[in-house]
Amino acid sequence: MRILTLLVTSILILTAVADADLNADFAACRRRILQIGPDPKSPPDQYCLGLSHAFALNHRKNQAEAARWFRKAADQNHPAAQANLGYLYERGYGVTTDAAEAVRWYRKAADQNHDDGLFHLGRAYENGIGVARDINQARTYYTKAAAVGSGAAQEALANLGTGPAPAPPGQAEFDEGVRLYQAKDFGGAAKVFTRLAERGHVRAQLQIGYQYELGEGVKQSAEEAVKWFRKAAEQGDAASQSNLGDMYEDGKGVREDWPEAAKWYRQSADGGNANGQFRLGRAYQFGIGVPQNRQEAIRWFDQAGDQGHDQANYFANHLKQRGTYVGFRNDEEHAMVVGLKLRRVLLNIEPVGRTFRTSAERMGYLRQASVQADRQEAYQDWEARSREYKDCQQAGRSNCSDPGPPPQ
Repeated sequence: MRILTLLVTSILILTAVADADLNADFAACRRRILQIGPDPKSPPDQYCLGLSHAFALNHRKNQAEAARWFRKAADQNHPAAQANLGYLYERGYGVTTDAAEAVRWYRKAADQNHDDGLFHLGRAYENGIGVARDINQARTYYTKAAAVGSGAAQEALANLGTGPAPAPPGQAEFDEGVRLYQAKDFGGAAKVFTRLAERGHVRAQLQIGYQYELGEGVKQSAEEAVKWFRKAAEQGDAASQSNLGDMYEDGKGVREDWPEAAKWYRQSADGGNANGQFRLGRAYQFGIGVPQNRQEAIRWFDQAGDQGHDQANYFANHLKQRGTYVGFRNDEEHAMVVGLKLRRVLLNIEPVGRTFRTSAERMGYLRQASVQADRQEAYQDWEARSREYKDCQQAGRSNCSDPGPPPQ
């Protein structure tokens, strides 16, 4: 059955897409109206009599009578009558205008998967009629209406364009948490996000993980941060995967494990997260859980840079320059390299293809590089003194200083 949806004279409305279902309703009522009688008891007959009064099918137009008979059928759970009665309340035809009452009847029809009930409930959400305006809810009901054959709903969906998908469960509560957080009520926000996180809300799990990591509104706890990052990461959240990898790289709240860090960075990067791509680039830059590879590092930095990641752009450009050292993973490495005067020698011993499992392994590599640097510098110094000694002897001087055997 089809509710009427475009204003015709002073009664109901028909949409511009009035179709065969609507025509069938009228045709059936025209054939049956003389047999129905003045006081029908069955919901289909009551609905038909309502249509008769609304559109002067063997009766005078009378909106109040139309509303009375639609109500009788609607009270017996007739979905088309419920949808039509809702529209009368929305427009104030034969009844006092009451948008909330209109929505109540639309919802009753929609609960029976009635196409017009679903369509008009979607329209109510789209336009804020009797409910708060919610495009996502409108999309949900239009989609359901279209699935059961509503041409009007199909047109309405097309007119909605490419707006956001239906809001996930808990979105309003999450938005409230965001509002509190932005107002710097970190404690209040943490309570909201924790409730949602415990119900499996991915973005809330990510957010409360941040707050535990930073100690915002909760007692700082790397272990709690890891717990929530992991829950969201295991649901496929790319930002949480990147954060979880960072916790494994730095050994915060978990045992330091660079291959595990690289695993989460890769999942995040494959999911298109710019931070994940940047961190995977760093992993290849320094051999963090993956074989050190300058070109792979550049490739991932470029992908993150394409998304506006400034650090990624900087490192990509640095590594693309010839004769550049890969750099330092952190301040501790920088201090070691500068303190041991390794910068020059490290240019020549970039750990191509080498995989480090922990920071201790990489620092051990740098210390070993310092030994190599000392040997190389000692040999270069011996070579210089040897040349001086030979030059001195060739000049016939007697005070030449013998450099001795080469250093081992």
